[in-house]
Amino acid sequence: MTHADLARRLRSALEAGEPARFDLEDGRVFIDHALPVLAVHRGLCLDSGDHALEDACEHAHRLVTTQPAYVWTSTDDLEAGCALVETVAAVLEDVAGSLLVLEVWTPLDQADDDAADPFHRAPGFTIYTAGGVRRETIDALCDGLSGVEIAGQGAHVDHVETVSVAPPGLTPLGVEAPVIGLAVDAVFVNVRDDEFYPRVLSTLRDAISPAISRAVALEVGLPLPALGRAALEPAADAVDRGLAEVARSFGFLLQITPVNATDAWDAFRDAGCATEPELLYRPLTFDADAARRRLFALPLDDVEDPTVHELLRECRDEIEAHIRMILDVETPQFLPTSLRVYGAPDDDLVALARDVVGVLDGRAPSRSGREQVGATAFAAAARVQLEAYRARSEHVPVEVEIRDDITGSLMVSHGSLLVGAHMSIDARRVDALLAHEVGTHVLTYANGCAQPLRQLYLGMAGYQDLQEGIAVLSEWLVGGLTADRFRTLAARVLGADALAQGADFLEVYRVVRETGLSERGAFSVAIRLRRGGGLTKDMVYLRGLRDLLRHLEDGGDFWPLLVGKIALRHLPALEDLRARGVLEDAPLRPLFADDPGALARLERAQSGLSVLDLL
Repeated sequence: MTHADLARRLRSALEAGEPARFDLEDGRVFIDHALPVLAVHRGLCLDSGDHALEDACEHAHRLVTTQPAYVWTSTDDLEAGCALVETVAAVLEDVAGSLLVLEVWTPLDQADDDAADPFHRAPGFTIYTAGGVRRETIDALCDGLSGVEIAGQGAHVDHVETVSVAPPGLTPLGVEAPVIGLAVDAVFVNVRDDEFYPRVLSTLRDAISPAISRAVALEVGLPLPALGRAALEPAADAVDRGLAEVARSFGFLLQITPVNATDAWDAFRDAGCATEPELLYRPLTFDADAARRRLFALPLDDVEDPTVHELLRECRDEIEAHIRMILDVETPQFLPTSLRVYGAPDDDLVALARDVVGVLDGRAPSRSGREQVGATAFAAAARVQLEAYRARSEHVPVEVEIRDDITGSLMVSHGSLLVGAHMSIDARRVDALLAHEVGTHVLTYANGCAQPLRQLYLGMAGYQDLQEGIAVLSEWLVGGLTADRFRTLAARVLGADALAQGADFLEVYRVVRETGLSERGAFSVAIRLRRGGGLTKDMVYLRGLRDLLRHLEDGGDFWPLLVGKIALRHLPALEDLRARGVLEDAPLRPLFADDPGALARLERAQSGLSVLDLL
């Protein structure tokens, strides 16, 4: 492609408001939209015989690929590389109305082979300017870069005023726009041992990106979101799609849930609650090894947006952990992976669970005598609510399935509501469970389906705490969070704590039984904790509720939490994507959003309530 052809196609895309990407033989041009800033990397093809330096040279351009508008070129033809940058800069400046050029380079020929510790060197940056850039911008860039840490080492930053800005050995760019030069020390190369560290390069790239963005936004006078990517890049969409395909190829909870829970209870009861039950599991419904190969074949390193890259990386790692847990069912390896994914109850949570039990002592758990609702009636009520949501969004699934292989009463899997065939619940709890299962789990699935990022409906890494916290709070908002329910949530925490400390099934059962649950209720909690070989996930209900209430008390909003299946830690990243226009507001709110009583309770929670206050 000639430079004239490139200029014509680039201008056409920018004027149409479309992103432009051109993969060239010796570089790439990417412009997300007409921005008044362009990041540049001009590299040379080294043939030094040092493999690490050659690898570093090949990948150093990644230092600019997090930016929404960049050109990188790697060629021995210095004149051609300079001409490419100048062509792109001219078009961008004409369409955007102004331009700031940021040229980033790594002085690989100056990589330190005499460092006392070549493995943990402090990152270093030198900023070069030749006039035309505001002092406030330089100060902001210095401040941002000085906060960068690599392997615990803080950065050192210098600023040099020079006659012209260009990497060593290269001629300055022939652009009229002001240019900021940024030299990045090659801490990702160990020349002495001929080693290249790609993960250090990735960490460095992601660390300097926000510093660059904030300084550039200050210089060009635009809000930070306006300088970000406004759409998912093709690589991110491909990885997101691939993750979704793997995640949907199996049902994690179904694979690790015993299929003989009812028979196991009968045997346990007949043995005087003194013999550990024998649990049976369904055969694998997918090829686990093939699924893991597909996961790690996804081009995650090609995702340039650092916010999206980190979200997708977390999801990939958690999906792989779920596959590993499925393969490790009923082995000693299952519990350690569960602890890595879900954690163990912290001391504060254990104390809270004991406080809940203490408050409830003296109140007898509910027994028979109240009207009960079975699987068929509950499924019918769920379908009515789903149809009401369906009238508001096409993304709401309407599938409700009654199954006899569900431990407990209910489960939501990939948006479908699975009802245990043997369920029997207090009629007073129907609205609460509908708010929990349909108004939270199904609704966030539907809201996630309305977004371009598929992981929002499948579940971001670590989403379970917030998801279950919202679901339990929703039970309270509709007036159905009973003392018995609180006792069960506390029992799950105390049982998970015992499990994490090495307790076997009978020991976990005794701990749960001491909270005041019935024999059948304690067995149900213990079997959920014991499934697979030890699953600590069930303690997230109380932990999620605790953390959600703290979030609300600190001024956090409630409704944005329903955008999909997310964790509280994801809120800054998702707000960044929403501000850039990548994500939209959640289209659905729960039915209780139309209930004045529920809204009054929500306002009380936002004014500051603890878990014990809900009692």
